[in-house]
Amino acid sequence: MKEIEIKAHAADMESIAGIISVTCGRNGHPVSKHDLYFRRPGEKLQALRIRRFPDHLEVTAKKQFQGDISEENSEYEFRTSLEEEQNLVSFFECLGYEKYFIKDKEGLEWSVGPVHVELLRVNDLGVFLEMEYLLDFSCGPDDVAAAQEELFRLLHLFGLGEGDVERRSYREMILGE
Repeated sequence: MKEIEIKAHAADMESIAGIISVTCGRNGHPVSKHDLYFRRPGEKLQALRIRRFPDHLEVTAKKQFQGDISEENSEYEFRTSLEEEQNLVSFFECLGYEKYFIKDKEGLEWSVGPVHVELLRVNDLGVFLEMEYLLDFSCGPDDVAAAQEELFRLLHLFGLGEGDVERRSYREMILGE
């Protein structure tokens, strides 16, 4: 899938969660993610991720592109059991990848039509509103523009603006790049 995503700084988790819950007509579901990223030695971009949820692992190969107003990622994923984590780490290292960085997220999630919304505390970076719109790989520029428009409509609806949008990746923020 092609993921169109924006993230924004959110100073007050409780009030933003309240606005999103009213908009959605329901409270958010708790979410906890522990991400371990891998890269090829000497490269800056992470290529592989093992995401640990409380009950399963999600393994992702990621191709990233930072657009002017949103991040556009192509992601190839599968799920497996928690017991496979060390096997996956060993497998990636055998292929020549190295551990790169860890990202921990805790917070709430909602669905707003086709948009996945999360309000999260991320490492020691603060609180972020993340919204993603998933499109088929075959989508065109008009589809991407429509997804971006919807993400920014929701951003404003939730009380945030363009000035709150964070264009740096979490990698850049976590590693101080």
